[in-house]
Amino acid sequence: MSLAYYVEDQNEFKSIYQYSRFAIDPEEIIAHQLCEFHLIEGHLYELRSNEMDGEYDQLIVDHVEASPRDPADRVYPPHQIHLEFRRFQAGGSHPVIKTVTVPNHIQAMRFLVKDKLSVPDHGVFERDSCEVDLDRNCYVIYLGEEII
Repeated sequence: MSLAYYVEDQNEFKSIYQYSRFAIDPEEIIAHQLCEFHLIEGHLYELRSNEMDGEYDQLIVDHVEASPRDPADRVYPPHQIHLEFRRFQAGGSHPVIKTVTVPNHIQAMRFLVKDKLSVPDHGVFERDSCEVDLDRNCYVIYLGEEII
C-alpha cells in the first residue's frame, strides 16, 4: 500500500506529498485518513476526501494557509507515535494539555475517532478536530469543552 496527498490547482490535481509503496503501514494510512487537518512542509491542509485506486490510497486536501512551525513546539522522533492534546481556542494559540506516546497506530486511532475522550490526569473533553503534523511527527487532537 502507499499514500499520496493531492491538492487541486487550476482544475488539476497535483501530488504534494507521497509515501512510497511499503514505506507506510496500512494502520498509519488509516490514521492519516481519520484526521481532518494535515500539516505538511509548513502548510496547513484540510481533508476534502479519501480515495483509493487499488493498492494506492489518496487524500485530496485543500490548502488552508501557510503554517510555519512555532520554534517552541516540540519535534518528535519519527520512530515513535506521539499524540498531543491541545485546547482549541479560536483565533489564538492552542496550549498543550498533555502529550502521550502510544505503541502503535491502532492505539492512536482509538483517540482519533472519539467524540469525547478522557485525557489522562486532566478530565473528559469533547473532541473538536485532529490533525497529523508531518513536520513534527505527531498527531494533534484539539479539545473543546471539558465535560463535568
